[in-house]
Amino acid sequence: MPKKEMLFDKTNWRTRKPRYDVAEAKIGRVLTVRMAPGDDLFGTTVKICKEKKLKSGVILSVAASLRKATLRNVWKFPEPFPINDECRIFTPINGPLELLQMSGNITQTENGEPYLHAHVTISMGRPEATCFGGHLVEGCEIFSTCEMVIAEIDGIDFMRLMDKHTRVGEIYGIELEGKSSTQVKKAISDRKKRPKPNGVR
Repeated sequence: MPKKEMLFDKTNWRTRKPRYDVAEAKIGRVLTVRMAPGDDLFGTTVKICKEKKLKSGVILSVAASLRKATLRNVWKFPEPFPINDECRIFTPINGPLELLQMSGNITQTENGEPYLHAHVTISMGRPEATCFGGHLVEGCEIFSTCEMVIAEIDGIDFMRLMDKHTRVGEIYGIELEGKSSTQVKKAISDRKKRPKPNGVR
């Protein structure tokens, strides 16, 4: 019988070697957006980022009304990673709905495409002010309006790179100041080669 893979490093987080990544950046352009009835919240956001060539950004604020929504959540831990659709549940919700909060970021894939990762909280009128939350996917249709502000992040390549541990694309910021394109490519390559954490097979 094969050994069960350990998902997490069980060593003391206070004393183990840090495994986090930090990159410093600056705020660049700020996009103010109004979406119209019938637009898809996820798809239209990605379309705007493509049109404006925004590959690194953060969602500052969003307020919207929705006709319907679909949210994705994890309902069980994977054994082992990656988290895939067998571990997820997709919840369709009919409106009218209010989008109360949306937080997330825009990164770029290795082939230069913008990638949106966002979570949302929505409420419905009946039962009164019942709230739902989850991962934003296609299927959230604007009712009357969506008002969004996105800030571009300058000075880094904000990448989504395959992680050896979780086996999915995770974010990684590469500071650009003083680096040649060759050095940036090497930083990407080095990050992808980074081994799994201690204690994880």
